Amino acid sequence: MKIIFAENLLVLRKEHNLSQEGLANQLFVTRQTISKWELGEVTPDLNKIQSIAEFFDLPVENLLFGDSIRNIEDPLIKESVINQEWNGKRLWQEWQMKPINNF
Repeated sequence: MKIIFAENLLVLRKEHNLSQEGLANQLFVTRQTISKWELGEVTPDLNKIQSIAEFFDLPVENLLFGDSIRNIEDPLIKESVINQEWNGKRLWQEWQMKPINNF
């Protein structure tokens, strides 16, 4: 199972209409820290992940793995997630290899 914390944090922040600065203030970190988390440059420690999950009122598993976060409203984020799944899971290769059965 792929950890998609960075993408989930970005989606959650935008869905809650929070700026990076606003979320940073709620979590007692800097705006730059939020930016690094969203870019996947660094990952918070487990205590901070628990705090983030509690802030957004969801299980840690959903924050890390995104089980219930697929109801994305922002079309740019949705397109990014779809593209990552298409390329990351190599769905394009699977699609390319399937025979056409239109007969």
